[in-house]
Amino acid sequence: MAKRLLMSFITAQGGQSSLTLDAPKDGLTETEVRTVMEAIITNNIFNTSNGDLTGVKAAEIVTTTKEILI
Repeated sequence: MAKRLLMSFITAQGGQSSLTLDAPKDGLTETEVRTVMEAIITNNIFNTSNGDLTGVKAAEIVTTTKEILI
């Protein structure tokens, strides 16, 4: 079973930009994720085609399973 942390941001032009991280630690809290997302926004770490990241939209952990057939 694979886990990914999907963080979605609002951009300056009203769009959305997402960042995905593989294998987040177990027990992540909303506070921990929000703190990191706000630091990414405050420090203007990433450039996007829709402008700067300006707000937190959502964060979720996505769990997937793989079934090997052959």
